[in-house]
Amino acid sequence: MQLGLYAHTHGLGYREGENNRTASVPGIELRPTEVAVAAEANGFHSMWFPDHVCMPTETGSAHVANTTGKRSYQPRHDMLDAAVVMGAVATVTTTLKLGTSVLVSPYRGPLNDVRQFTTVDILSNGRLLLGVGEGWMAEEFHALGLDPAEKGRRTVEAIEIYKAAWTDDVVSFEGEFYSFSDISMDPKPVQQPRPPIIYGGVSPLGARRSARRCDGFYPLFLDPYAAPTRYRSHQSEIRRILNEIGRDPSTFTMMGAATLHLTSEADAIGAGGQRMICTGTPDQILEDLAAFAAEGYSMIVVKLVCPSGQVSELLETIERVGREIVPIAAGFEPAGGWRPSL
Repeated sequence: MQLGLYAHTHGLGYREGENNRTASVPGIELRPTEVAVAAEANGFHSMWFPDHVCMPTETGSAHVANTTGKRSYQPRHDMLDAAVVMGAVATVTTTLKLGTSVLVSPYRGPLNDVRQFTTVDILSNGRLLLGVGEGWMAEEFHALGLDPAEKGRRTVEAIEIYKAAWTDDVVSFEGEFYSFSDISMDPKPVQQPRPPIIYGGVSPLGARRSARRCDGFYPLFLDPYAAPTRYRSHQSEIRRILNEIGRDPSTFTMMGAATLHLTSEADAIGAGGQRMICTGTPDQILEDLAAFAAEGYSMIVVKLVCPSGQVSELLETIERVGREIVPIAAGFEPAGGWRPSL
């Protein structure tokens, strides 16, 4: 099993009871290239960048990570743009892969996405992993002049445009939302035939879309008591569709995202009662990662808990995870015949 690092470009994560929260940190203090260099040096496979365009000061849209409905972000929240930071990170790293977690495809024109992320793939010499999803915050869609009821259909069209633009010499598309013909989208990415596309979602519909259109499925286990077995029925549906279209599961990746809170033996947070997922000592976290591997997951993107709100704590945690968890987790083989790595 490989570990990816959930990027802190929207702030530093912490727990508030059963809620995931994100501390707003001024962008100049986030030091994302320094963090990326540390992640690469400490054996992380990849770094995954979240996507928002704006943040409503009030929202009734509940994130799936917080079952209480409490929002993760402050009303005025500092955020850095994923594609721009990925380009910067590409220039200071050599092996760290760069993923989106996830690009909300309806927010921008898909051809604009292609141009930006082809650039990232070229700057990184072929290290782009494109996570895509349909989004969840209705107020953000409204601010961008979009109807959230259309988000799923827009995402499906965008995925097909990404693939066509990355593989066809002359690109044409005719859909409900996007239509163009005989255009050039060059240069092509370094990765051939194209960069992997992974569908981020938690619903059965998202699982089916991933199987029909993408190279992997990326669900969330960010709520504190998520079990690695949560998406077994989704995996069964993915297998059914892959069999239907004549595709081997060994060409398809199962990965997930989880909050990771690394503690010491003396810290009571990992002892007694029901322990939160990926919380506790290195041995306890490795136990959870082994359970994910037994469910077929070859990568967990970890959102590191930093209660201090300081990047220095994030860097210290990256070093400790790299020393005490990454090498052992690398020996966990994903069950089920799914693709072992991206």
